[in-house]
Amino acid sequence: MKTIAALLSFFTILITFSSCKSDQQKKAELITKNYVKFVDSIASQETTNITKNWNEISKDFEEKSKELNTEIDKLEDITIFDDKINPATEKYEALSNLAFQKKTENRQMFNANK
Repeated sequence: MKTIAALLSFFTILITFSSCKSDQQKKAELITKNYVKFVDSIASQETTNITKNWNEISKDFEEKSKELNTEIDKLEDITIFDDKINPATEKYEALSNLAFQKKTENRQMFNANK
């Protein structure tokens, strides 16, 4: 009887642990999806808007990135998430470089007109 009770306790703990993992994975999937959508929404904007609002965009990206990393770090296997996160991060970096380049060009034009 004690063996049955011990087995039932073990399976209850195992099911609870499995349930938590799937909840963590679902949360990570949602945050990953939001991260990718955010980057895509930036990429769909005009270059002028991106350059003009870059400070705010950068701040929002850092917050989303931090939230994403916090959730991903809770998981054991993150390879499925990497396949979604890495392209979005690369796209963001390209936009960051573009915004920096445009701001530099604007400053040089402004200084040349002085």
